[in-house]
Amino acid sequence: MKTMLKISVVASALALMLIADIPLLSEQLVPEAHAILGVRRRTAVVAGATVHAADEAQISASQQQAAAANQQAAAAKQQAADAEKQAAAAKQQAAAAPPAPPPAASGKPLPLGTVVSTLPAGCTSTPVGGVDYFYCGGNFYRAAFQGSNLVYVTAQPK
Repeated sequence: MKTMLKISVVASALALMLIADIPLLSEQLVPEAHAILGVRRRTAVVAGATVHAADEAQISASQQQAAAANQQAAAAKQQAADAEKQAAAAKQQAAAAPPAPPPAASGKPLPLGTVVSTLPAGCTSTPVGGVDYFYCGGNFYRAAFQGSNLVYVTAQPK
């Protein structure tokens, strides 16, 4: 009788194991990977380390982007300050009264807009409002290009 009891217990255990593998329930009792002792814990640690490394990479990338944005903002600020200094210098030059012209040379003043290819002898450079004028013979001349040739045009300094 003991033998029969042993055989029936073993057979019922075997039948229960086979029934556990048949998907009668919508959910598995034990996921396959977790059936092996310790796999679940090691997998969780590896997955956590992977997620942590990805988070660190994302944080590092965002910090680099922020640093680049700060550098660009500082460069833009510096350019704005430089432009402001240049504008102030130009205003200061423009505010300065044009220098008194030297005494008239022997020639007569030419009408405004007259184009000459070379300056008369004895011209002096006179900057007015950030523009270089040349004064000689009672005329102010401004350099200009006519095609690819450098010419001088009589003008009234402003």
